Amino acid sequence: MLMDARDEETGEAMSDPQLRDEVMTLVLAGHETTANALAFTWMLLSRSPHVWQKLRAEVESVLGDRLLTAEDLPKLKYTRMVLEEAMRLYPPAWMFGRLAIGEDEVRGFRIPPGSMVMLSPFFTHRHPQFWPNPEGFDPERFAPEASARRHKHAYFPFGGGPRVCIGNGFALSEAQAIIATATQRFRVEVLGRDVTLDQMITLRPHGGMQAALHSIA
Repeated sequence: MLMDARDEETGEAMSDPQLRDEVMTLVLAGHETTANALAFTWMLLSRSPHVWQKLRAEVESVLGDRLLTAEDLPKLKYTRMVLEEAMRLYPPAWMFGRLAIGEDEVRGFRIPPGSMVMLSPFFTHRHPQFWPNPEGFDPERFAPEASARRHKHAYFPFGGGPRVCIGNGFALSEAQAIIATATQRFRVEVLGRDVTLDQMITLRPHGGMQAALHSIA
């Protein structure tokens, strides 16, 4: 599809370097971040049996034994809430930078033009000013009425404004579908309680996670 794509105005195809860069974006940004988000989601569900039971009940109610389709995603509301709460506590893009294009001042700090300003979803998502019991795992935070009361930038795992991640919608739908499909068939038990974080370009569990899959008859 990328090789066949043509610019609507010029009719030109992508160059080889452009094709390579697009594929690299899909492989890295479209895979590793979602995999990390799912790993932390399973960890949190493994530690919260009551949340998993509610998740399982929704999946069973919506899907039963049949395969998930795209039309099912809007009905899996609690599944999405579980994912969003997991990404609040463990956002894959835990810190990123923005270049100041002009002079500014934030809370008394002067920001000269050309400065790199670092923002951290990880720390903002755990700030008690915005999140009661910020270290707790509570998907109900993302019920529509709760989200409506919150500052729109208290939660920004994909960034915000005109530079928001272009893969936002796809990533959420992809991860939601994976969680629901896996929950149909398995209970995921993450083994061990201690998880060390690797806070690199992305947030990931150091050394990965070991888990057991318990089949659901």
